[in-house]
Amino acid sequence: MSTKTTLTTQEHPAEAYCQHFMPSSRMIDNVDTQLQTLTVGKHCKLPISLNSTEFHNSYVCSPYTAFIPYCLEELDKLNKPWLESLIRPCIRLLGHYLKKNDINKVLHVNNWLLSTNLYPTSFHADAIDKLTKTLIKDYSEHTIIFRSLNPYSNAILIQGFKQAGYLLAPSRQVYIYDKKLSDYQQRRDYKNDLNLLKKTPYQRVDQAEITPNDYPRIIELYNMLYVSKYSQLNPQFTETYLDAIFSHPHFSFEGYRNAQGTLDAIAGRFCIEGIVTSPIVGYDITQPKKLGLYRLAAFSGLDFAQKNQKIFNASSGAAHFKRQRGGQPFIEYSAIYTQHLPKKTQRMWQLLSWITNKVFVPLIKKHQL
Repeated sequence: MSTKTTLTTQEHPAEAYCQHFMPSSRMIDNVDTQLQTLTVGKHCKLPISLNSTEFHNSYVCSPYTAFIPYCLEELDKLNKPWLESLIRPCIRLLGHYLKKNDINKVLHVNNWLLSTNLYPTSFHADAIDKLTKTLIKDYSEHTIIFRSLNPYSNAILIQGFKQAGYLLAPSRQVYIYDKKLSDYQQRRDYKNDLNLLKKTPYQRVDQAEITPNDYPRIIELYNMLYVSKYSQLNPQFTETYLDAIFSHPHFSFEGYRNAQGTLDAIAGRFCIEGIVTSPIVGYDITQPKKLGLYRLAAFSGLDFAQKNQKIFNASSGAAHFKRQRGGQPFIEYSAIYTQHLPKKTQRMWQLLSWITNKVFVPLIKKHQL
């Protein structure tokens, strides 16, 4: 593969996604970053995000948010006050150290500003070394980061990053559905969800039946689940964002309308080649649980993957729900390059890599987060 690398500026975007997503705050309320397109070789184009500080930000472009505010939120889910009282002061102290050492001076490569980034097969592991050398010339003061790497879908890339001198820092545990891992269609809960789909009074609608008039409702449903219920640090999408991705080939939507024609559940799918994930899921949490609206929305991505013979990355969260349906857990990593940076910055990232590997991973495995 050719490793010729160019950066496409805002004035001449090579990728429609990045053209739409400038400035970022118009697209995602709580994302503050600069976006460009990175072209590797002839056919591989990757969105990149550039930050300097921007500490009040979503974790999708802010390592500080991922390591400090988000970890503090996750700590609450352990339901172990004695453990929280020990760890919380340490996390806050770590936060001061991270800010002092430019934690957010980063360039994220292949950053779609979603909870889960997917990698095209045209991005080869043998291009990583030369690509990195080019990036550190143009961004000599920035840490280079690739998010959303898991050892099942990205084993070859992970090995390539290691060989190129990248650190690996665990970020979370994700759940993968693949017939090679588990015949999830034989699971009782999968069959129950399929039966629910057949019996539900809701009308299942595809993207062709969803219009811009539905955008406010889609945002409302997503915010009910991912922002109000889970975390204010999750990306908070806007109608402008929805308008951009509705015409993008990597995205598709499916919803469930009630008898009055209003969407009560929505699933937005992000698909690159053989892998699909659902970064936009929402439902009306005020409706009775017996209607199974979350189950319907969650089933959408898995059903799409099964029918199209793709792997489904169910991301993180709702761990018990996903395990019951045959999702297999894998630790997700960020690959981090710092060898061109001052020693104090390198030591900071080495410390973070050690903490996440030795402390964070055992905790999430033990508590099945």
